Amino acid sequence: MRFEDSPFFLVDRAWVWGREGGPRRGAVSAFGMGGVNAHVIVEEPPRVERGAVPVQDSHLVRVTGADERAVRELAAAYAGHLTAVPDADPGDFARTVNTGRAAQRWTTAVHGTGRAELAARLTEIADGTTQPVRSAGRQVTAFLYTGQGSQYAGMARRLLTTEPHFRAALHECADLLAPHLDVPLLDLLHGDARHLLDETRYAQPAVVSVEVALTRLLAEAGVRPDTVAGHSLGELTAAWAAGVLALPDLLRLTAVRGALMQGRSTDGTMAVVHTGTATLTEALRNHPGVEIAAYNGRTHTVTGPEQDIARFCEESPYRTQRLTVSHAFHSAAMEPAVPPFVEAVAGTALRAPELPFADTLTGDWHTAATATDPQRWADAIRRPVRFAQALTTLAGEGPHVVWEIGPHPQLLPMARTVLAEPHPVWVPTLHRERNDQVQLHAALAAHHRATGAELDWAALHAGKNQRTTTAPTYPFARQELTAPPARRATANAVSHPLFDHPYEHRSEAE
Repeated sequence: MRFEDSPFFLVDRAWVWGREGGPRRGAVSAFGMGGVNAHVIVEEPPRVERGAVPVQDSHLVRVTGADERAVRELAAAYAGHLTAVPDADPGDFARTVNTGRAAQRWTTAVHGTGRAELAARLTEIADGTTQPVRSAGRQVTAFLYTGQGSQYAGMARRLLTTEPHFRAALHECADLLAPHLDVPLLDLLHGDARHLLDETRYAQPAVVSVEVALTRLLAEAGVRPDTVAGHSLGELTAAWAAGVLALPDLLRLTAVRGALMQGRSTDGTMAVVHTGTATLTEALRNHPGVEIAAYNGRTHTVTGPEQDIARFCEESPYRTQRLTVSHAFHSAAMEPAVPPFVEAVAGTALRAPELPFADTLTGDWHTAATATDPQRWADAIRRPVRFAQALTTLAGEGPHVVWEIGPHPQLLPMARTVLAEPHPVWVPTLHRERNDQVQLHAALAAHHRATGAELDWAALHAGKNQRTTTAPTYPFARQELTAPPARRATANAVSHPLFDHPYEHRSEAE
């Protein structure tokens, strides 16, 4: 049979492949001179209806290439695509380029709220304003956990709707806290009970739950701490992150701690003093009712009865700032809370830290003995927080990136005054005045650019029902190669009876 008379034809141009009432099927054949003889029939996958797509406030896009040239050219191509295709979904585009392209030696990442902002930041890569980094070895990442006072109504609300991993973790915390709180966690954070966040017994579980959910989200994204520390309440969350506490125990102890502290006298208050340790210690000689609650570097927090704090602030030659708090934390007023908290911790399974964990009670590293001592955790309610000393200890690990895990950055401004240059990269997870997902994506992009470490891009897009779409192809460094001309040789005619004609004996010199 002539090929022209068969049902087969060569596909020498693009053409429409119809379904004709059924799924599309195609055959692929391979016949090679070495004996290859393969024939595969392929069928298109079943159509899957797209589920609801959560509204995204921000999008994160990675650009990676074998060298800086490739990164810049690919960024320019991405920017051009987002600008030229008005119906391009930025979420689908981000998923396609983040998960469908292998990581290479050079990389960077940008974030944007939509196509226009993404295109603008990609253009900054293309023109050299934003520089790619080369993937390096292991970089040390530190997590600092914020304490009470960072809470506010509606904190992390947008992450609850935009980030499935955060939502799952926060719901788990809500379930675990239900037996220990008389108000549901989500009502405290985002519902009708938001006004109760000013009360210590509600504020502490709320802050810790948000920190847990942030830590879980970052872990899913591929960002995990190598060393941790926490400030006051935040040290409990740091203990969980270091493997000292299981999550159910962390949340139970947080609820107990908040309730015990809430039950103490409410005639105390606190203030920030902008001076050093020696000068503050000297100034407090004339104010015996005032104690140092936290050693924070160039600033300190003082605590005590309302009238004593008021007099100290009036007479102090240093700049002071009164804090809006319900109690004088880390003062003598907290003494009655210590014994019952010892009892609560004594009934809890505690383990040695699994990673370096700075102790803010002593300023040194936690050991297996300190981390599992119930009295030590209870004493932290009463005794001052030695944050500056603990931060200096943590700096001995040489962190390249320092994250603050909490609703609002309170520790990073203090940390900048404690650690000497060169500073690590400071990364806050959330910020009270900023969109939650925008701030989170800015943090992830900063981490990626600072370390060159790969994020878990598939996990970042999981649960968002985003699809693979069209994206610019990789800009290979193409070179035209021309085969060298055949070597010319000087021929010497050689006669041989087996040949009708002489053959050439070529000189290797040529």
